[in-house]
Amino acid sequence: MTENDDIALELEADVGHPGRLWEALAARVAADSNVQTFSSISAEWFNLMWCLDRYRSVGAAPIGMGNQEASIENRLSGIYRAKGNWFAAILAQLLTNATGQEIRPRQEVQGFSQTHQIDIAWPAREDDPLVCAESKVTGGPAYGSTRARGAMSDWSNRRKELKFAATDLKLGRRKHDTQIDSWGVWRRDAPPATYILWGARLRPDDRIERVTRQVERVVGTYLDGGGIVAWRTSSDGSGYEAVPLPPDAQSLSLDEALREIKTRINQQAAPGQPPPPPQIEP
Repeated sequence: MTENDDIALELEADVGHPGRLWEALAARVAADSNVQTFSSISAEWFNLMWCLDRYRSVGAAPIGMGNQEASIENRLSGIYRAKGNWFAAILAQLLTNATGQEIRPRQEVQGFSQTHQIDIAWPAREDDPLVCAESKVTGGPAYGSTRARGAMSDWSNRRKELKFAATDLKLGRRKHDTQIDSWGVWRRDAPPATYILWGARLRPDDRIERVTRQVERVVGTYLDGGGIVAWRTSSDGSGYEAVPLPPDAQSLSLDEALREIKTRINQQAAPGQPPPPPQIEP
C-alpha cells in the first residue's frame, strides 16, 4: 500500500470514488429514457465534481484510475481532464433520451478548412451535421502551489475557438456555393445550428453575471444558442450547490438549451426515424 493509496482510501470513505460515481451516473442516464434534463441529475453531477475536486485539492489519485505507470501528479492530471468528456457524454445521452436519435459525444466533423472534434453532433456523421454543440467545464480548486482557477480562465481563447469552429462548420456545407450578403441572416439560417453548453465552477468571488454576459455576446454574434449550469461550494463547505442564473438570463439555462436542441432535432426527424441525408458539395 502506497502513501497515495492510504490518502485515497481515506478520501474514498469520505466523498466516494470518482470513477465509480461516474459509472453509476452514466449507467442511470443510459438505462432510463425518461431522464432528459440536466436538472434531474444535477445533484449527482455536483457530487461527482465535488469528489473529483477533493482528490485534486489533496493531490491524491483515486485507486485504480489513470495510467498506473505515470507519476501521481501526471496520473491525477489525466484523470481530472476527463471531466470535460464526462460532461459531453452525459449531455449527449440526455439528448438521445429526449429525441430517440443517436447522438455521439466527440464526433469528428468536416468543416470548410479543417476537421473539428465536436462534443455533441447530430446526425452523428462527419459530413453535414445539422446541430453541433461544444461543451465546456471550467474552474477548478487550488492544489499544491497552483491557485484556484476561475470559471472565466482562458475564456478569450475558448471564445476564439468557438467563433472559428461555428463559422468553419457553416461554411463547410456548400463550400464554394456559399454567399453571405447579411452576416446576421446567414449565420442564423446556415446549418449546422451551433451551441455552447457550459458547466462552470465558480470561486467565492466569481460572479455568474460575467459568465452569462459572455455567452450572450457570443450567441448574439456567432452561435445559435447557449446554456449554462454553474456551481460553487455550499455555505457549510460540505459540497457543491447550484448557482442560480440572473433573472434576465433564464433563457441561458442548460436545460433550456437542451430543450431547444431537442426541438430542432425533432422538427427534422421524429424519434426512430432516420435523419435527413447529408447535402454536400459534389
